[in-house]
Amino acid sequence: MSNLNFLHSGGNKVTLSAPASNPSSDITFKLPQSDGSSGQAIVTDGSGALSFANVASPYSFTQWYMTADFVINSGNSSGNENDVIENWAESNAGAYERLGTAPTYSSGQFSLPSTGYWKFTGHMIFYHAGAEVGDTFAFALRKSTDSGSSFNVIGMTGGRVDGQTQPNSKLCWSVSAVTKITNVSTHRIDVFGIAMATTGGARVMGGSQADINNTGGSAMIVEKMANL
Repeated sequence: MSNLNFLHSGGNKVTLSAPASNPSSDITFKLPQSDGSSGQAIVTDGSGALSFANVASPYSFTQWYMTADFVINSGNSSGNENDVIENWAESNAGAYERLGTAPTYSSGQFSLPSTGYWKFTGHMIFYHAGAEVGDTFAFALRKSTDSGSSFNVIGMTGGRVDGQTQPNSKLCWSVSAVTKITNVSTHRIDVFGIAMATTGGARVMGGSQADINNTGGSAMIVEKMANL
């Protein structure tokens, strides 16, 4: 096996060695013409040409909140309603710090900035002035692969009102899901609310994350777990 030695003035050396096994053909690596920037790594174009480039981080973290209450009101007067939960905005808390690039949000739908495995965790606070025993409420995380034309459920939580719940009592449910994003142009995520109640008027609670004197509201954490 051939070695290329670089001798240090102190007497020790650094050695570059050929592969342990004989390559299937001759290999040529072309070094970059100039140095890269701090933090960059050497990458290949797959044909032997090496260059310096930024390496995409496999991690990202953003936090979102509901700017105002959202009424689930697209159903009928009987209270059997369903709606895409809107009013999301990136956190305005003073100590909040984003990691990586934030998703884009528009009209109830989240678009991701890069492909990979993404985790959504929603903490949904809701209340209903006319809630009665047996009323059922649920929240679902849904994914679209056709730019929002159709959605499939990737995570769901919910439950029924019991005899101890009073009207306007604040209930909190969490829903979480990890999904694979392979196309940032066509993949979308939304939060879907379902209210099966005697009367309409179920609300998802909103409130500023920057004001510790209010009661806060629903929140969403969006994390990139790994690259593809």
